[in-house]
Amino acid sequence: MEWVIYDQVSGWSKHMECELPDDACQSALKRLRGLGEGEFAWVRLAGPSEGELVELAEELGLHPLAVEDALHGRQRPKRERFGDILAVALKALRYVEEETAVETGDIMIFVGPRSVLTVTHGAIDPCTEAARRLDTDPGMLGHGPRAVLHAVLDVVVDAYSDAARRVRATLNRLEDEVFSTTRVDHTENIYSLKREVREFRDAVQPLVPPGGSRPPVRRPG
Repeated sequence: MEWVIYDQVSGWSKHMECELPDDACQSALKRLRGLGEGEFAWVRLAGPSEGELVELAEELGLHPLAVEDALHGRQRPKRERFGDILAVALKALRYVEEETAVETGDIMIFVGPRSVLTVTHGAIDPCTEAARRLDTDPGMLGHGPRAVLHAVLDVVVDAYSDAARRVRATLNRLEDEVFSTTRVDHTENIYSLKREVREFRDAVQPLVPPGGSRPPVRRPG
């Protein structure tokens, strides 16, 4: 687990790492409770255990349904609001040309008034690059926790564009080979690429179209 404490005005940041439960993490949780004026925290979890997530959820005031989504991953892109917490589910992806494969990962982002929690599942973690971008552009921190959401979205969308470009290049190469004079059976490659394009589409397609209606948030009975 990684923590970053940011100061919106000065752009100052302090990075910490810890594993729950230990003394260092208890100190970090105490620090989270005592954030000063203009400060906010970004907590990053990768493939967390239920215990890690539940303890942090209690500190950050996350809804149990949001915790359930974050724990299991495999969510379609969506956004929900739980009180003053905005929850955003995304699919991170990258295209591996050598394998003609689209790899995907899951990320949940919880944006509150004074904190952000990101939970990732899989080998793809856009948070590292997002943190680097914030460090090189401290002016963004003036937007508070929303700056983290923007940075992560920016990295994820850039990866979509890069993957789309690479898929297009593979498709163009395959078309050239199909219509060349060389006698090669490309049936397997064509169906493989079709399958990967479908996975790409499923990853970026939102659960509900923009402006569409969605079912109300379920509440425990």
